[in-house]
Amino acid sequence: MKASIILMTIAGCLPMLSVSAQTCRTGNENPAIVASTPSVEFVTTEGDEVWHKPTDLIWQRCALGQTWDGKGCSGAPMLMNWEVALQEAQMNAQGGHNDWRLPDRNELDSLVESRCFLPASNEEVFPGTPLSGMWTSSPMTNTSDSAWIVNFDAGTLEPAATSDLLAVRLVRNRQ
Repeated sequence: MKASIILMTIAGCLPMLSVSAQTCRTGNENPAIVASTPSVEFVTTEGDEVWHKPTDLIWQRCALGQTWDGKGCSGAPMLMNWEVALQEAQMNAQGGHNDWRLPDRNELDSLVESRCFLPASNEEVFPGTPLSGMWTSSPMTNTSDSAWIVNFDAGTLEPAATSDLLAVRLVRNRQ
């Protein structure tokens, strides 16, 4: 059931991802749940970037520290505390863009694929998603030493100590 369908694009539009029925790692899905981030909602903008149409955001396909090789993300994600993650986002210039940022908690949570687990991510669009948490830019309101993360092992939104070492996926607004 891995039949791929190449979607036609309208002249002037960006190329769309090929769509397959397999968005989760083999065996790590509940097919009774409707996909929350189906591949048809994503369009490749550059080899290592995708546009998420429902949120109108551009995402890096790989976590910082990983490299897009045309088929997937290779290497290990960089793990960093929250302050370093915020700084790394400001300094990132992938694809010649200098407007990358750490996503807020709602933005990153929009990438959770509810039918998948270990990771709870669309593996066709975001291969190699770390199972650990990923930082958001959203601090906790009741304490100065915690921020929100999305834990992609089960797709949960959780608080974490800002000193924890976690992965980062950057986002930018579509222009």
